[in-house]
Amino acid sequence: MADVFLRFTRTLKNGTVFYIFDGFENVKSRWELPCEYLSGSHFAAWNGILLYSEGSNVKTLTPGSMVSENEYSKLMKLIEIGKKRLSEIQSKIK
Repeated sequence: MADVFLRFTRTLKNGTVFYIFDGFENVKSRWELPCEYLSGSHFAAWNGILLYSEGSNVKTLTPGSMVSENEYSKLMKLIEIGKKRLSEIQSKIK
């Protein structure tokens, strides 16, 4: 799988930092982003929408959606964990 990138634009609104989700780069299929379904945390891409969860509620991000700096940090950590898990799973399959 090619490196998958999420594009965000950092913006300042009323003195607070937010991130606007611009979309994906290098995502060729509907479910190309890693999805860790064996634990509570997971994320996936579906028709240009980012779906993610820390185990309780599924959240969605569509292009143009704005998230807080705190939510953005949580999402980036979740994605890094997912990439690591996917790499581990792929190495076991090979």
